[in-house]
Amino acid sequence: MNDQANSRTDDAADSQPDSQPDSQLVSALARGIRILQCFSMGDAELSARDLVERTGLPKPTALRLINTLAEFGLLRYSERISKYVLGTEMLSLAAPALGRMTIRQIARPMMQELADYCHGQVTLAVGYRLNMAYAEVIQGEGSAVYRSETGTRLSLSRTASGRAYLWTVPGAERERYLQETLARDPAKGELLAQRLAQAQQELRAHGCTISHGDMQREIHSVAIPLSAPIDDEYWVFSCSIAVFNISGNQLTDDIAPRLMSLVRRVEAALGSMTGAAHDMETRPWSVSAN
Repeated sequence: MNDQANSRTDDAADSQPDSQPDSQLVSALARGIRILQCFSMGDAELSARDLVERTGLPKPTALRLINTLAEFGLLRYSERISKYVLGTEMLSLAAPALGRMTIRQIARPMMQELADYCHGQVTLAVGYRLNMAYAEVIQGEGSAVYRSETGTRLSLSRTASGRAYLWTVPGAERERYLQETLARDPAKGELLAQRLAQAQQELRAHGCTISHGDMQREIHSVAIPLSAPIDDEYWVFSCSIAVFNISGNQLTDDIAPRLMSLVRRVEAALGSMTGAAHDMETRPWSVSAN
């Protein structure tokens, strides 16, 4: 009888949530990450007030976390501008993340060849869940396209790469992103739904998504996803060209097939020859309706 009671007590103890100190550590870690995520290419310098407002954290909590991040070299206070910037220790974290991406080394010479040919820019973006960033950016000779830095986040709705990515991830994730956008801003949500429908048609007809100046009016782009995720990460290649460097239907008739060939060669080098890009010679890109 006592053994049964003790067993029930042990089971109940095992089912209890983590101890309070552990929970506090997890919460502090999440808040610290939120602070780091406030920084971007457009917001590389932020004041303590900016960080408090953007995270919604109580000021004393935010300041403690900022000081801790600074102690570890992840943040640095610049006396010159009286603001915080990401610390150089972030480079030590980024280096192994980029180094493990073998696809970058494989694709780089092919990307350079295409970028030089079209006098444009060829990029490789990687996504996880509903976040996407550039892993490689190659500028071609004579390119008039603004060069984004490696690590820059992409818009999922306003770029050809973003829309290709949304049609590559599981349908549930795509639908969740659409519903969240509709709830936050109905007008933007409706526009996103239209763009997704158009992207689906483009993938079926051309094997790529197309952007005619959605982000920058004078820049046109095509994007093609890798056939399958690599370790749960989805990859998308894109080629962008200034409109004055494009003639007629060159984007879809010339550049898109060349980008398709690039993707196919990368897949071959990676040992992945079963996806949409490889099959494009024999059938249109297969896109699910859900």
